[in-house]
Amino acid sequence: MKKIHLLVNLKSGSNRGEKALKQIETVLKNEKMDYDIHISNYPGQLVPLATKVTNEISSGTEYVIVVGGDGSLNQALNGVKNSEQPNTPLAYFPAGTGNDFARAAKLETDPLKLIRHLKNNPTVTKVDCGKYHDLINGETRYFVNNLGIGFDAYVVNKTNHSKLKTKFNKINIGNLKINIGNLTYGINIVQALKGQDNFKVRVSTNGHTSYYEHAYLVTTTNHPYFGGGVPILPIASIHNHQLDIAIVEKPNLAKFIYLFSKLLINGSHMKSNQFHYFESSAIEVKTDDPEYGQLDGEELSKRKFHLKFEVDHFDLLQ
Repeated sequence: MKKIHLLVNLKSGSNRGEKALKQIETVLKNEKMDYDIHISNYPGQLVPLATKVTNEISSGTEYVIVVGGDGSLNQALNGVKNSEQPNTPLAYFPAGTGNDFARAAKLETDPLKLIRHLKNNPTVTKVDCGKYHDLINGETRYFVNNLGIGFDAYVVNKTNHSKLKTKFNKINIGNLKINIGNLTYGINIVQALKGQDNFKVRVSTNGHTSYYEHAYLVTTTNHPYFGGGVPILPIASIHNHQLDIAIVEKPNLAKFIYLFSKLLINGSHMKSNQFHYFESSAIEVKTDDPEYGQLDGEELSKRKFHLKFEVDHFDLLQ
């Protein structure tokens, strides 16, 4: 009999994880499938949980499903990669705020269809992921979406530490529901336009090194999207065995609005003189001064960065 191991972040997406778990449990019971649940109770706990679960898998009919946001998938991936069975396939049910990896991979968002597919006709696809080695602190980690330095990381940091987000998930006014997490994120995008300064960064790809003195955003990405569906690099793909990096030099407000509108409309922002990008299987990034960083939507400490990126892969269960 097939068995499902659920790795769950209940708090993802303003408690969307909890709702998704209930839906999946209902389906599993109706389909008479064996399963167990492993719930993350603190930030980062899915890493050791995924390692433990993966180490204990003894059959090809045991499947792991991550229920949460892209940060939860990131943790589970790192846990699997650190396990004794690093090629264990992962299924992912998106229950976060952005769900950018699910968008890039065109994943199933109907729990009934997902479980029935795993029960009757599961498929495994090798997809790309990013891997980086921090030359300053020796850290090595994997990512499914992107690692950003500058503007997007500033927004993530300020949103995570917002008093509004800390105190409330939602305000209910009659039948009107206001998502404070999304509202706070939008407010901090506006604040980041003023608060994020330009910075110096060196980028090396394909034997060529470029130096930018007025960088505003530097994102190394595995697919087109960041920030909940914003297609910053439409050419990127989880199937081309390459990583892509975008470097945006600081624009004035009018130019920022213009570039952002082009980004949303037709991708012509890539032709701007302030937008630079490279594609490679290996990328090196170094900043001169401490900057905010984010990894798959989770904040990294504000620090200097000297990172070596390479493309890797994992098995996606669908």
